[in-house]
Amino acid sequence: MRNAAEIQQLAKARLEEADILCEAGKYDGAFYLAGYSVELMLKAKICENFGIDALFDESLQKPYGIKTVRDSVKKHDIRVLFIYSGLLIEFQKAKARKQKLMTAYSYLIKASGQDTKEDTLWSEQVRYLPIGSKKQQEVQELIELLKDDEGLLKWIRDN
Repeated sequence: MRNAAEIQQLAKARLEEADILCEAGKYDGAFYLAGYSVELMLKAKICENFGIDALFDESLQKPYGIKTVRDSVKKHDIRVLFIYSGLLIEFQKAKARKQKLMTAYSYLIKASGQDTKEDTLWSEQVRYLPIGSKKQQEVQELIELLKDDEGLLKWIRDN
């Protein structure tokens, strides 16, 4: 991932792959990739907001301190990424007004399969949930909500 535009392309590709997996009945993998597309879109926004297009490029060593910044934002926790992206407050307002954003977010909150507390947001750990943890309807709906013209990925990109 060399720059924000490439990261956005990667987010789009991961969502397309999630859709393909979902159609093939592989709902757990589809869910993981759908959530990963959100993570990537937030990371693209972080690059834009920091003004460092290649922030996640491991070969970038300058300016001084770039590794420290990269290590700080190189997270899988969507809550933290919303903070670093500068979108957290605006997103809280937007999801209160837009049902599609709220619904997509609620699927990501329930990601651990345990409960709906704030600390159960999607993370890379969902890839370790038992096979069959995700159901067809919820995964299909999440993917559709992410692809939607008023969906979460577009909202992140545009704000």
